[in-house]
Amino acid sequence: MPIAHVPYDEDLLLASGRSPEELEREFRLLLAAKLFELARLSLGQAAKLAGRGKVDFLFELGVLGISPLNYGTEELAHEIHER
Repeated sequence: MPIAHVPYDEDLLLASGRSPEELEREFRLLLAAKLFELARLSLGQAAKLAGRGKVDFLFELGVLGISPLNYGTEELAHEIHER
């Protein structure tokens, strides 16, 4: 599996008050949430990137103020008519 490295200064780590592992976990969550918001990843793909289950990822989206309903007008209408 390819790995992306995110360089950061020691100052960021100290300011965050987190361990390197916790900071990396937060980076992964924020990246996954943004890619989901931009509709570049599905909910399942984003949850996997964040290293979380779908329900936990949905909760985190709410904390971040990102709607889990990532549909355009046409997609939403299609989903409504399909059910």
